[in-house]
Amino acid sequence: MSAKARVLIVEDHPVVRQGLAQMLNVEPDLIVCGEVASAHEAMAAIVESKPDLAIVDIVLHGSNGIELTEALVARWPGLPILVLSMHDERFYAERALRAGAKGYLMKQEATDTLVCAIRRILKGQIQGNAPLPSS
Repeated sequence: MSAKARVLIVEDHPVVRQGLAQMLNVEPDLIVCGEVASAHEAMAAIVESKPDLAIVDIVLHGSNGIELTEALVARWPGLPILVLSMHDERFYAERALRAGAKGYLMKQEATDTLVCAIRRILKGQIQGNAPLPSS
């Protein structure tokens, strides 16, 4: 049996963090290695937990998910990031992808869609319906 992919959740709402963790921890190939509420905590958690993927909310305490994504990609360019947000993808998805995220999903998506997106991103694919940023 291969090792489970380690997922870090960066989300400012405790109920959402815990719900995501419970949902992902029942998957046979995924495990949540950390849950944090802020960009500052995320930077420390990555060093400590060494995730294979980070799920980042757009709205965070003291920062935002776009800025955090840029910082994470600059420091850990191999870490795939999935931005998860309540905000319409027409406004934020392209910004998230330009910042270096590998995907963008709205929180109202079905749980199966989220799990599929995580798996796609872990395989090196891009997830989202927004136009891909041009170089």
